[in-house]
Amino acid sequence: MWHRVADLSDFADRPVLARAAGGVALALYRLDGAVHATQALCTHAGVSLADGEVVEGYIECPAHYGLFEIATGRAQGGPVCRDLATYPVRVEGTEVWVEVAPERS
Repeated sequence: MWHRVADLSDFADRPVLARAAGGVALALYRLDGAVHATQALCTHAGVSLADGEVVEGYIECPAHYGLFEIATGRAQGGPVCRDLATYPVRVEGTEVWVEVAPERS
């Protein structure tokens, strides 16, 4: 299911946003004109990646400085070793939409 989660103007002051869609906490990134979405929390420290820094296509976790590739969610070495979940994103006009699978009961 697709959820409207942001507007491109929301990225004016910051390249990373914290959002939620369908009960899933997300981190949204604006990188080189594209928007990407990953799970919100670092797989190592459990802290919000929206508080991290974007460094050459990677998000740096604010707790222990582990790096994840934004476009793929891949962990890039210690201390992080588990990849981030990623979510499909589409932009319609200025609206940002993310696809999150419905939770199964």
